[in-house]
Amino acid sequence: MKILKIMSIIFLITIQQYNGQQEGNNKKEIRQIVNKYSESVIERDSIKFYDLFKAGNVTWCAATKDKSQAKKIETKGIKEAGTNYFSGTYKGFFRALFRYQSTEDRFDNIKIIEDGTVASVTMDYSFWANSKMTNWGSKYLTLIKTDGIWRITSVIYSLELTEYFDQPSLKKRKKLKNQR
Repeated sequence: MKILKIMSIIFLITIQQYNGQQEGNNKKEIRQIVNKYSESVIERDSIKFYDLFKAGNVTWCAATKDKSQAKKIETKGIKEAGTNYFSGTYKGFFRALFRYQSTEDRFDNIKIIEDGTVASVTMDYSFWANSKMTNWGSKYLTLIKTDGIWRITSVIYSLELTEYFDQPSLKKRKKLKNQR
């Protein structure tokens, strides 16, 4: 009986260690996806970028934050400012990069939640075109693990326009998010 208890405890410890390693591996793989995303935007490598996404429909949408939208309306008028929301595709986003000589999507304050099959990544981002930040905000990725490979299923983000508002420091952004 005592041996059975000891074996059960060893079994439980082994399972917990394995699950911990799997969770660590999943987060590492997801972090690699985020890094490849950023790298492929800089390198303009469509094969690397497209490979990050699941086949079929992928949600791609963004909304301009209220402060920037109000400033757009104030400076350009309501008709010129347009709506604060847009949607598209990851392929359309990638093709649009070629309007610029250089592009970069920088990420920080990255948080990953996953259960081994689905994942959500939240992060702060800043988008740079021709070595100048154009917008910044929060970006949310959802992913699924299919056939052992993580793929992005949606990209949703907010936009604050740098022509109106500078991005706060990482320290300030973390403090603001902790207050919510």
